[in-house]
Amino acid sequence: MGIVFLAAVVATTVLHAAEAAVFEVGGGSGWQRPPNPDFYSSWAAGLNFTVGDVLVFNFPTGGHNVAGVTKDGYDNCNTSNPKFINATSPFSFTLNTLDDFFFICTVPGHCSAGQKLAITNLQQSPPPASPNSPPVSGDEPPPPTSPDSPPVSGVVPPPVVTAPPPPNSVTSIMASVFTVAFVSIAVTLIIY
Repeated sequence: MGIVFLAAVVATTVLHAAEAAVFEVGGGSGWQRPPNPDFYSSWAAGLNFTVGDVLVFNFPTGGHNVAGVTKDGYDNCNTSNPKFINATSPFSFTLNTLDDFFFICTVPGHCSAGQKLAITNLQQSPPPASPNSPPVSGDEPPPPTSPDSPPVSGVVPPPVVTAPPPPNSVTSIMASVFTVAFVSIAVTLIIY
């Protein structure tokens, strides 16, 4: 009976992991001093985050950092007592609970200029996808460039991380078939 329970736990974990999304914070702009104070709030407002999703902060190492802070730290750009701080890019952070998450850059002047992100109202599991809904990527198209613009020497753009498409009925059916088959095999092995 313990094997059946273990099989069910493993199957549930596999199914949930397949549903997690990866979001590049700020889309193609990455984690930087933003063009306006509401940039990251606007970026996050268009997305639905669930427990298990991963935020990827891309920034020039040495020029920025990511600090996890309290709501007060976020609201007041208080850099004195962060929960954590990471200065190496790219930095991945998994939204592992239903709590609210607050991030700031502690480089002087960056948070007050809007380099801060609040992730609130997380969902336990993704909402059901409609058959015609497009995948959510969290990316924005890069700014247009002129063919006459010379390439910027020595600057390597960060990798683009997109979220996988939401599960659809085919993937849900396949996951259910996998789970039933796995549990059936486990039960058969126990009986015989």
